[in-house]
Amino acid sequence: MPICFAIGPNGGARAAADGPAHDIEQRSTVFYEEVVRPVCERLGMTLVRAEYESGAGPLSDRSIRHLIDDDLVIADLTRVGPEVVYGLGVRHTTGRRTVHLCEAGTATFAAGVLPTIEYPALPLGSAEARQALMTTLSEGPLGEGLLGGSPLLPAPRVPLPGAAGGEDPATALAPASASASAEEDDPGLWDRVVAAETAMEAIVDDMAEVDAALVDLAAMGELLNEDMVRAGLPGTPMSARMAVLNRFAKAIEGPAGELEAASGRFVERMRITADALSAFLQWARVTPREEWPDEVDELLGQVIGMARDVRESAADVQGVEPVIEMLGMASRRLRRPSRKIGASLRAMFTSLAMFDEWESTARELKRS
Repeated sequence: MPICFAIGPNGGARAAADGPAHDIEQRSTVFYEEVVRPVCERLGMTLVRAEYESGAGPLSDRSIRHLIDDDLVIADLTRVGPEVVYGLGVRHTTGRRTVHLCEAGTATFAAGVLPTIEYPALPLGSAEARQALMTTLSEGPLGEGLLGGSPLLPAPRVPLPGAAGGEDPATALAPASASASAEEDDPGLWDRVVAAETAMEAIVDDMAEVDAALVDLAAMGELLNEDMVRAGLPGTPMSARMAVLNRFAKAIEGPAGELEAASGRFVERMRITADALSAFLQWARVTPREEWPDEVDELLGQVIGMARDVRESAADVQGVEPVIEMLGMASRRLRRPSRKIGASLRAMFTSLAMFDEWESTARELKRS
């Protein structure tokens, strides 16, 4: 049975009954149980809610696996936090089926970027939201659909140049109705290749920004260690140690925010790169080598070199996450910046996994 993975804002299991988190939790329950679940049941899909997975949250290990593997992801963008945005970045690198919804006027970051179904405020708008979601999924141009004929939206496809004397690869890879309705101003293959080249260059800059933020954090960590040694002298009260930790928490707020911003740009550029490179590599597979322009072999070399550079940069920062988690357990004041740093690193590492696949494909094509 196809699996639908649903992500969105969540108030948390321990939300106070009169607090804003409780309101978010109640609204999320209405969205998942009165909007998404009935649609999934009608289409023969199994609904999995992100917050019910072990290590709840869009960036837990199990959630990441769902984002990569599941047949459909439904994302509620109503006032979402950065983890949901990062989770969507991971999903979009796969090119698999994704549907975005939000209460009207609440998903400002997605405006003009992600196709989004808007619906009236819940709970009054649940019927309209449910109908809009059902219509969107039912009209998915996928022929007979998946198991049991459940119609799902197809993964996005990029129009590809046809091979000489053969069938147009776009016809073979994409539904005919989708090809017929393509907008004239949609980017073509080489538009996307140029975007990929630009994005790959920008990724190097983003990694440099990440390294700079981590250097700042490391320097502050050394100062923390010196202060903690002094605070640990005999006769020094525990409150002195707490004062040191609180100062450190305040000091790393800036670098943590810079790291979050850099990783966010990195994930977004990875999404652009994934869209363009997937189309480019597929085109290279189905096009005879003698028909390749000179730029093709050069770009394959860039992909291989970029994968190596990114892997080396990532290796330098992978040891930071356990230290950050340990600091988060030391003080309540440190918990928020440490979680922000940890979420930023996890989002980046997940996106980086795509480079291994691209490098392998590029090497295979260069040997062909």
